[in-house]
Amino acid sequence: MAARSVAVIGAGIVGTVAACFLRREGHEVTLYDRDAPGSGASFGNSGVISPAAVMPVAMPGLLRKVPRWLLDETGPLYIDWRELPRLAPWLIAFLRAGREDRVRAISASLAALNGPTLDLLMPLLHEASLDALVERKGMLYLDPAGQEGVRESLTVSLQRAAGYRVEVLDAGGLRDLEPALAPGLASGVFVPAAAHTVDPHRLVTGLAEHFERQDGTFARARVDRIVARAGDRASIDADGEIRDYDTVVVAAGVRSKPLVAGLGYRVPLVAQRGYHVTFTDPGVTLNTVLLPTAVTATIVPMAMGIRMGGTVEFARDGAPPNVKRADALCRHAKATLPALNVEKRTTWMGERPCTPDSLPVLGRAPRHPAVLFAFGHGHQGVIGAAKTAEVIADLVAERTPSLDLAPFDVGRFSALSRLG
Repeated sequence: MAARSVAVIGAGIVGTVAACFLRREGHEVTLYDRDAPGSGASFGNSGVISPAAVMPVAMPGLLRKVPRWLLDETGPLYIDWRELPRLAPWLIAFLRAGREDRVRAISASLAALNGPTLDLLMPLLHEASLDALVERKGMLYLDPAGQEGVRESLTVSLQRAAGYRVEVLDAGGLRDLEPALAPGLASGVFVPAAAHTVDPHRLVTGLAEHFERQDGTFARARVDRIVARAGDRASIDADGEIRDYDTVVVAAGVRSKPLVAGLGYRVPLVAQRGYHVTFTDPGVTLNTVLLPTAVTATIVPMAMGIRMGGTVEFARDGAPPNVKRADALCRHAKATLPALNVEKRTTWMGERPCTPDSLPVLGRAPRHPAVLFAFGHGHQGVIGAAKTAEVIADLVAERTPSLDLAPFDVGRFSALSRLG
């Protein structure tokens, strides 16, 4: 097929990788963002790149935890009670997605999206001379003493169902992998398939630089709307200037919602605030990625130190970061790695674009064939970016993607059209 002109809106990990894939196929690509590449959620990513990331955020048993979410502002998931009226439709859909039958179906879709991530991403990183930014050292799930449940958990069941090896370890096995672990950690499981990036921000900026070296164009401009055109073209309004393209790809994270709303698509996309703390002089060596199951936040060795990141917060628009949540991450990191030096650290808070069912919106806009959707990856943007980019490249070239796009279709949210 002849080369096409493509606008990709959003220079986070998803948009940047998509732009690289499209430019590789010879299309004329312009990547738009109001900020520098990797400035949003991608900047604070916890760095995990695991094909075995097949678990949605909503899991069975969530409903009984709701009262605790409203009361504990330092817990794994906190909801500002003042936001309940606005969030109620989204939260109901979120809880429904946590039924076991739905979880298993969602997990299968996540496995299809995330499974090829390293096979697709690593060749691109090699082209960009960024191979060293990814290490394949696995991931260790940790149980506290008296709560040895991860080996029998739905998480492990889903990972095994997706074909990944999960090794059950006792206390001795844990310390063979990570000698610095606290003695109270009695058991866990190790997932060898997991990898991580040692610098998530550099991963995005390096790929953006590679994209420009390959004659792609980065335009630092605010895209306020998409203008539907007759036939198979679309336009964007970038800083007040209308620009025409054969295809427009929406990969703008939480800012995707108003963009697609302008075309008549109502998507229940909310901003889940996540936090990280990076210990810049950790004083301990970490060999792999850790996930204490009591916290559901990851501890990751990085080039700039050791980073603990994760958790979910639903807060008011514009509310300042809650320093108590960052402090809680410090306490959890210290409880996991007692020798960790937590004095020298940086903190960050960012907004992740999340759907109720943990699946992104991916595919062609039903009423606007020149517009492609690639947003809503939630906590797994760096994991799902490569397969998403392959799908976008297939659609631009009018090839049939190898991924079944039905579970990712925007139409699945029709019952939630009341959510603004």
